[in-house]
Amino acid sequence: MNSWLSAMVLISGHLLIMTGCDSSESKFTIQGVVKFNDQPVTEGDIQFIDDRTGRGGQVSLNSHGEYSIALHPGTYKVIITPPYLVDNSSGIPNPTYKNVKNIPKRYHSTETSGLTATVAADKTIHHFNLVP
Repeated sequence: MNSWLSAMVLISGHLLIMTGCDSSESKFTIQGVVKFNDQPVTEGDIQFIDDRTGRGGQVSLNSHGEYSIALHPGTYKVIITPPYLVDNSSGIPNPTYKNVKNIPKRYHSTETSGLTATVAADKTIHHFNLVP
């Protein structure tokens, strides 16, 4: 019984160590609006990627171009993508982006978007105005 109890304590300690780092750090809800030429982008997704930590998140834009997402503090690269469409006509799913005119291709990649967002207690509003 003593060795069983010792094993349980050891396993519990490892679980606390593995989950402790993430759960103790606060997230902040950030929000904003995505526009193209000052008009709301009414469909698509916004994605936040922290290359340093591997953290991030993705959320869909609403019909007013607005988004809201909870993220850990940090600096994120930002991409904006059209909705995915899945073509099953060949029998094999083939996902592609919907063809839209208000999200230029350069915003689909962290290499070319040029968009960033710093998330902190005093930095929770991030608006993005895309240009051609």
